[in-house]
Amino acid sequence: MAAPSLIGGKYELVELAGEGGMATVYKAVTRGAAGFVRTVAVKKIKPEFRAIRNYIDMFVEEARVGSDLAHPNIVQVYDFCTDEHGSYYLVMEWIDGIDLGHFVKSFRDFGMLTPWPLVAAIGIGTLRGLGAAHERRHPDGTLAPIVHRDVSPHNVLPRRRRRHRRWAGPLHPG
Repeated sequence: MAAPSLIGGKYELVELAGEGGMATVYKAVTRGAAGFVRTVAVKKIKPEFRAIRNYIDMFVEEARVGSDLAHPNIVQVYDFCTDEHGSYYLVMEWIDGIDLGHFVKSFRDFGMLTPWPLVAAIGIGTLRGLGAAHERRHPDGTLAPIVHRDVSPHNVLPRRRRRHRRWAGPLHPG
């Protein structure tokens, strides 16, 4: 990205964070009253998929389902909007760090195995997030489970919890 751009009048795209099959994710900043600043992730559907109904429906469903989940091991969805071109974008919690694939590779690059306590902690955190999605309920109390269709190393985002000094594995809702 050359220069930061503003979308929706309030989200400043700062840098490219990553790309997937149908979307691009940016590190962004939103600003509010009295010096309020929050770093967020903005996921935008790629231009080549903007007019394909199936991809649009999947993106809308990701936003709808993601907004319904509140759990420390699931990336939180904050907003769902359209840009000046009428394309959807999703605003989510920013997880600072690297995905699980890069995390494991960093140990391999030094000729090391990922330490077992970290593997176990990240695995448990990921399973807690998946469990919360599978146990989701409708407002009337009936089960409304969500099955994540892409549990892969690039969708697990290890982070160190500041307060508890434990590893968690937030799971990206897409």
